[in-house]
This record gives sequence, structure tokens and C-alpha cells, in this order.
Amino acid sequence: VLFLPLLACGPAPAAGGLATEANAPASPYAFDVRLTLTPRAAEKLVSTKERIIVAGMYWGAPNAAAKPTADEMGQIPLGEDFVEVAAESATITVPAANFDPVQLPNVEGAPQVLVNVYSARKTHEDNLLDCGIYEGPVSMAQKQPVDIQCDLINWPDGMAPN
Repeated sequence: VLFLPLLACGPAPAAGGLATEANAPASPYAFDVRLTLTPRAAEKLVSTKERIIVAGMYWGAPNAAAKPTADEMGQIPLGEDFVEVAAESATITVPAANFDPVQLPNVEGAPQVLVNVYSARKTHEDNLLDCGIYEGPVSMAQKQPVDIQCDLINWPDGMAPN
């Protein structure tokens, strides 16, 4: 049995990449995430004063001319937002405040977004959440809130962080 403790986790937010709903300007690439926590996940996060990061990482498939400039995943990065929120079920706006439209001429087709949710690592060095993800066209994410459900990671006996 292989145990993957980093399931549904992501990087710590880069300096300057943290967006909040209150300071986010309107963007044509913004969308909402409907975040649902299980009761045990909410209880653990609240009791330890931990917060949540909702990450929106934008990308596009390179057109023929841009293929040599694609990243290691073969994609053209279009920016990323890290929205820090309280540990509760809520609808969160991912503002696309860091979306870079300058790269759009290098993209074939519609811009895509990967949505990843994980604990903010304010009080724990490890991610505590096992969350679903969304990856697909930004336009689909805008049609209705993206549903992301989170529970606590099921750690093997003796391995759970305190």
C-alpha cells in the first residue's frame, strides 16, 4: 500500500501572489469556488486556527510558434492567484488579479485553470486537507461555482500531524 500524504496539496503562496476578495479588481477571468468542508475538517482547522488557500493557476496550450517557450509541463503560464480564506464552507471568488493577458497571443484555444485547495500552513507545516480539484476552461468555471469538497487527510496510525 502506497501512502501519499501530499494528496491535494500545493505550494505555499508566493510573496505578492496572495489575493483577497476584498482587494481584488474585477477581471474577465474571475470565477467562484463553492468550498465545502466536512464537519471534522472544519472542526480541526478552526480548533487549530488554521486557514485555507484556494489556488487558481491559469495556463494555456501553446500555439505552434510558442511551443519552444512552453514550461516543463508543455504549457504557457498565464498567472496564479492564492486566495486565503477562513476555515468554513463558503463561496469564494478567485479574482484572477494575477492573470497575465499578455501571453494570450501565445495560447491556442481557451485559457484553462487548475483549482487546488489546501490548508494555509499557518499552524501546521503539513497540508491537512484532502480536496477535490478542478482543471478545465475558465469559461466553464464561470458558468456556475466550481464545487470543491474537502475532508481531512486520512493519515496512517501514528503519522497524523498534531
